[in-house]
Amino acid sequence: MFNATGQFSRLRLAIAPGVPSSKLSALLALQRAEEPDVTLAFFEVSDEDLREGLHESRYDAGLSVQASNDAALKIQPLWIEDMAVAVPPRFPLLDQATLTIADLLDYSLYRWQAEICSKLDEQLSNLLPTGRQNIQYVTSFGLLATWVAAGYGVGVSAQSRIAHAHRWGITMRPLIDGPYEIVTYLQRPQEETSSVVDRFERRALQVARTGAA
Repeated sequence: MFNATGQFSRLRLAIAPGVPSSKLSALLALQRAEEPDVTLAFFEVSDEDLREGLHESRYDAGLSVQASNDAALKIQPLWIEDMAVAVPPRFPLLDQATLTIADLLDYSLYRWQAEICSKLDEQLSNLLPTGRQNIQYVTSFGLLATWVAAGYGVGVSAQSRIAHAHRWGITMRPLIDGPYEIVTYLQRPQEETSSVVDRFERRALQVARTGAA
């Protein structure tokens, strides 16, 4: 992990599911441009493994959309992204410029569980009649987009992901009864200090402030 001068030569970054890819791409590109001599090794992990790996020094930092109350970790909120509705072609809801959660309840609704939004899930739970099973949980945004593009229902996901799926014929409609948001957090060990991780954190905050995409 250290080079001959005693400095970090590698940054081990753990990435949990659900982190918006456009912001992540901007951050990784900035890291590569400003510190090309530091090898960036990243690992796709679960939220649980991310926290355990930070405790066990397997990772230097992690990105997740799930906040932690672990006192041994420093949790830094980074970028916030609104959720929106992915609507298929020739669908009744296309007549409406904006939508609410209540507008979606008559249709199959696809959710990628990795995009954690407690307010959204609480609202769905409150509004759905007991026994209604029209929420379909999928294991990736790609599957969500596949079902929506085929016309089987609507999806709720991060705005940037829906925008990138426009070429599939999917249209985005904002949700006006929110805000329904997902927040990306940078997590790192509280007691450990590293100039490389410090600089990475500053770049992450820069991407969050500038809205780089």
